[in-house]
Amino acid sequence: MTKKEKKEAKKKPIFEKVGLVFRSPVRADILRELSESPQKPTEIADNIGVQKQNINYHLNALKRGGMVQTRRVEFDEDEKPKGKGTRINGISKSGKLKVTQGVELTKNGKDIVNQFINPLYEEKVSEKNERIKEKDKNDKKEDE
Repeated sequence: MTKKEKKEAKKKPIFEKVGLVFRSPVRADILRELSESPQKPTEIADNIGVQKQNINYHLNALKRGGMVQTRRVEFDEDEKPKGKGTRINGISKSGKLKVTQGVELTKNGKDIVNQFINPLYEEKVSEKNERIKEKDKNDKKEDE
């Protein structure tokens, strides 16, 4: 294998992950939502305005691609995990309840969000702010 082929082979997994995310704008929205905090699929669906079945389809693809994972949490016995989608998986050696609850970004998912998704959203927000400023300027001129 030549030096160029080795370099290309290293890049390939990154491009595959980026391609997986940008295959659908819903996936980019999901990752952006999860960058703020781990959430349950129903919360994500409500926040981005997509049906839960559609969210599950995209979450499964993102899980297979190593972008998101099931969130695993431990609770003390006196604490009680709440809500739909919370599964108790047993008790740890330290006596805490082992629970799966919602989904969260993996390290790869965080990297993709920071390198690709956040800059795109920042650009979109900047454009929107510019349009608002321009509209405000025009409204003031009309009032004069």
